[in-house]
Amino acid sequence: MNTYRITMVGATLSDPYELLAAVFPQRNGEPATSDGVSVTVTFASPQTPADLGPLVKVELIPNP
Repeated sequence: MNTYRITMVGATLSDPYELLAAVFPQRNGEPATSDGVSVTVTFASPQTPADLGPLVKVELIPNP
């Protein structure tokens, strides 16, 4: 499993799933959660995020 955390530097997310769709347009029902500051999504295989510039940070989170 490959889990990614997406954040916008210096911003809270009014619609985190809209940002998720922009970063991972290939997402097709994979589980995602948001805490208002970031959105986390898990894919079965590695994904390449879209580059939305320096204010959007995408991190690969280690799975236990």
